[in-house]
Amino acid sequence: MTQMAISNYLGGFILLLICYPFILISINIFTYDTVRAKATFWLNVTCSLLVMLLLFMHMNIEIVYGKELLDAWHSQHAVND
Repeated sequence: MTQMAISNYLGGFILLLICYPFILISINIFTYDTVRAKATFWLNVTCSLLVMLLLFMHMNIEIVYGKELLDAWHSQHAVND
């Protein structure tokens, strides 16, 4: 049996979900009030676009789980023409 696969897009999405709060907190800690609003705005816009792109790309990937089982089932239940 093959192990379950994960697409690179889904891995990037999970990594972004984990890293986003830490990046946002570090921006709020290390920047002044005048720069903070612009920095958080652009971080939010960038992360939102990345999330949409990564989810869109991941949903367009077709991954077949259990290919060996499907092939065995199809070989036993082949339609005789």
